[in-house]
Amino acid sequence: MLLKNLLVVCILMLATFVHADDTPRKYVGTWSGAWYEGMTSGTLWLTFQPDGTGSIRFTNLEKFGTDEVPLTSIRFLGNRINFSANGMGIHDFVSHVFLIGGNKLRGNAEFDGLAVTYRLSKK
Repeated sequence: MLLKNLLVVCILMLATFVHADDTPRKYVGTWSGAWYEGMTSGTLWLTFQPDGTGSIRFTNLEKFGTDEVPLTSIRFLGNRINFSANGMGIHDFVSHVFLIGGNKLRGNAEFDGLAVTYRLSKK
């Protein structure tokens, strides 16, 4: 009986590790809204796929570029997401985002010496 219970616990732990990188359902989809840095602003699209991958795209952030770029180092931590993205700048776009309510994200990032803030809603 003890061996059977131990086996069940091990299987459940393995299942947790296998799916640890999946995106929580509340984040899956495309989020869009405005980004700001000083007197400059534009539109940002942030997409999270069910498999734990994602992408980001900007308008009017010349140092980053206008192409959709994959996210790296994605971590889902409750109502917070940490991620990075490698645009055209010297340094990565490094960000953390907080879920507010059920369909709003508030984020801050550092990119090539710029402090970028953004507010997004889910489409």
